[in-house]
Amino acid sequence: MKEANQGFWPRLESLATTLSKITGLIGAVAVLAAALVTTECVLVRKVLGWSTIWQIEASVFLLIYSCFVGAAFAQLGGHHLNIDMLIIYLPPRPREILLVVTGIASCVVCVIIAWYAWPMWWQTIATNEHSESLWGPPLWIPYMFLPLGATLLFLQSTVQIWRKIVALRTGAFEETLIPSELKDIDIPGADSQERKGGDHE
Repeated sequence: MKEANQGFWPRLESLATTLSKITGLIGAVAVLAAALVTTECVLVRKVLGWSTIWQIEASVFLLIYSCFVGAAFAQLGGHHLNIDMLIIYLPPRPREILLVVTGIASCVVCVIIAWYAWPMWWQTIATNEHSESLWGPPLWIPYMFLPLGATLLFLQSTVQIWRKIVALRTGAFEETLIPSELKDIDIPGADSQERKGGDHE
């Protein structure tokens, strides 16, 4: 029983990571598809003079998917917008505790959204609701993106909170926090400029 409990979190993390990567990849394809569909819509209307029926709605649905369902992939890479102008100056342990607390608050928001959004999605299936446009696609498709995205984001956030709690217990956390806007930016020549500044001093 103890071994099973010890293996639960790693298995959950593996599942969350896999789902986040898959849905993130689909989200990237959805953005590209939305761009292509919008381009095709403009060409058909302006060049050929044909009327368009499905293109605008399809591109909106694709962007809704990439926004909501792709949120878990953004959380996996730590790419959500963060207001870190204060926490970067906190000592390491209080900073990590604060991040755990804010992570739990985010999970609560995800649970609330999923709690109300999943029944709304099911209602569109039960009542067979369709869009009022000429194309008239079933609304259960776009309605699914919000609860699915909230559920995946909750799952991804949960495993990351678990990792931070483990790091707090073992002391294996970063001593310094890189500001979110600089996390993925490689500034060329920064080291040489610092050395030059030091030489001038």
